[in-house]
Amino acid sequence: MKKKLFLLLLVSSAFTFASAQKALIQKAYNYYKEPYQQYDEAKKAIDEAMQNEETKSNEKAWYYRGLIYQALYNNPTYGQLCDNCLVTAYESFIKANEINPKNEWAEIIKGLNLNLLMRDFFNKGVEDFTHAKYAEALTSFEYVQKINPSDTSAVLNSAYAADKAMNNEKAKLYYNRLINMNYMDDKVYMSLANIYKQEKDTIRALLTIQDGRKAFPDSLNLMVTEINLLLAAGKSKEATAVMETAVTKDPKNQSLYLALGSTYDQLANPRDAEGKDLPKPVNFSELMNKAEQSYLRGLAINANNFELNYNLGAIYFNQGAEMANAANNIKDNAAFEAAKAKANAKFYQSEPYLEKAFELNGSDKATLTSLKLLYARTGETDKYNRIKAILDNKQ
Repeated sequence: MKKKLFLLLLVSSAFTFASAQKALIQKAYNYYKEPYQQYDEAKKAIDEAMQNEETKSNEKAWYYRGLIYQALYNNPTYGQLCDNCLVTAYESFIKANEINPKNEWAEIIKGLNLNLLMRDFFNKGVEDFTHAKYAEALTSFEYVQKINPSDTSAVLNSAYAADKAMNNEKAKLYYNRLINMNYMDDKVYMSLANIYKQEKDTIRALLTIQDGRKAFPDSLNLMVTEINLLLAAGKSKEATAVMETAVTKDPKNQSLYLALGSTYDQLANPRDAEGKDLPKPVNFSELMNKAEQSYLRGLAINANNFELNYNLGAIYFNQGAEMANAANNIKDNAAFEAAKAKANAKFYQSEPYLEKAFELNGSDKATLTSLKLLYARTGETDKYNRIKAILDNKQ
């Protein structure tokens, strides 16, 4: 009889304990629901109930926990009672459906609770991003992705937040995900390429931009970025082709004409790694003509551009110097005078552009030196002495 009585007491005790846990769960919900909304007491009750192992297999407890923690987050009075209210709410709703995918709240969790959580995560991410809390913002946007993986705005914001947080691996992950999702924004390619540039992976940066140009063939931003990458890689010939296309898209952009002219000039006058002149290409004259025309087109847009004036003046001056050197090798006096006259004409052709460059930037040493040499060639003594005095004062 005593053994049976002892067994009966154990069963009774277990039943009483289980009932107490169910009472705690219901108590938590009662504090949560209207009109009470005593979320602090609701939290205490549900936290206490969750200390029991049996409760952890109760989908109702997890569901109520999700409701309570989400309510805590959105309540200005009780919001400080938990550090990661939204994460706890998310994990609770997910756990409820894991325990019993066919529980009575399963569809409400999927169709309502998680959607409300997604809104809260997104808003929190935006707020954190605004206050430069980029790592925290990234976490919030990633939870939005967990709830709705196809939400492109969440992926985009995750990429931006990761980028700002200097989390390159995740930034690359999400920029690439956007590309795979056919997100139509050329900035995605540019941002991704910029990360590769920071990592010194110029090959992948260039490939990314070139992929972007396939998707956005009219994007001037992508063209300019590709031009810079090609020039940095020493691929001047390929860069000019892109520049020519860019000029057709933005014919009023003087910077493009400057870059195009400079590139043609460099192609016409190649140098080795030490800066020594290499043999001229067979299409030297064609390239120099393209450089000249590019500078002239740029000056037609803005006659007060220092670099365009100086570069065009330098072209004419160098041509004059080459013609003068060639003339010195001519033995026939008449032919020499004719060649010398042509050389002088080139020097005079360079004069207005170099003088304009000096007007725009009177302290540029390269311009002053070019003018000094020019005036020595043209025999303009007063101008020569003036420029010489300026240069002497700089030394």
